[in-house]
Amino acid sequence: MAIRSRALLETPSVIVALSDHGGEAVPAGLEEEICDHYCVNFVESGEFGLAVGRGRWRLGRGDAFAWHPFARQAYVHFRDAVPDVCLTVRFRGSAEREIERHGHLAQTVGIPVLPRTNGLGFLRFRLDHILRDGEPLALDQWSADLLEVVRAPAKGPLLRALDALAPRIEQSRARMLAGCAAPHSLASLAAGAGMSPFHFARVFRALVGVPPHRFLRNVRLDRALAMLREGASVTTTCYAVGFNNLSHFIRSFRRRFGSPPSHSGKKAQARLRVPMA
Repeated sequence: MAIRSRALLETPSVIVALSDHGGEAVPAGLEEEICDHYCVNFVESGEFGLAVGRGRWRLGRGDAFAWHPFARQAYVHFRDAVPDVCLTVRFRGSAEREIERHGHLAQTVGIPVLPRTNGLGFLRFRLDHILRDGEPLALDQWSADLLEVVRAPAKGPLLRALDALAPRIEQSRARMLAGCAAPHSLASLAAGAGMSPFHFARVFRALVGVPPHRFLRNVRLDRALAMLREGASVTTTCYAVGFNNLSHFIRSFRRRFGSPPSHSGKKAQARLRVPMA
């Protein structure tokens, strides 16, 4: 049976599309096809079965599964079941090459159904906002985060109040992204989210995958790398992105990127490009 697909947002490396059966009744039975791309699919509504080798799964709203090129897809439609609607995140271009280099979706071979985790649920929440705002740059970053979660899903019990907690954590995450140089503290971020510092730190790590302080540090270091490449000095960059100690900044930068910040500036890059006499 033909599937109707409608693109919602796309970039050169990823496309998000909504797929359904076009409002038609879906006859019960087995349907097979071979995939030709890497993708992650979120089940939005309805239910269906998935059969791969000896594996059998019954999927419904909130489940997610992934495919890779040449995977044989076997779908089972149940009698009187509500037709399924899926949100498909298809990787292409540079994202596809990244997957092939690092094998982010290798674990989906033979086991396509992704475990339900807090991180995956939070990513699905974030995607709604990206689609609503139509932000291609945010979609590229989101897709990179998705690959990391698929590659290494975080273990831990599912949060019961994810729908209520996700907006608070996303607001705090957005605050750090928009103003990484501000003197954020665990207490101030927790207060902004209306939570105790302990509860905020636990929920933030469960949803984002890293503690708040590490997330903020990484945001600052990523901004620092961009500034250095634009020609800013190491000292100016250090304080501009929110570090208060130059030595600490240099150590942190080296740990994250494998080289000191002095190797990332325009002048340093220009020297590396000068041919030896």
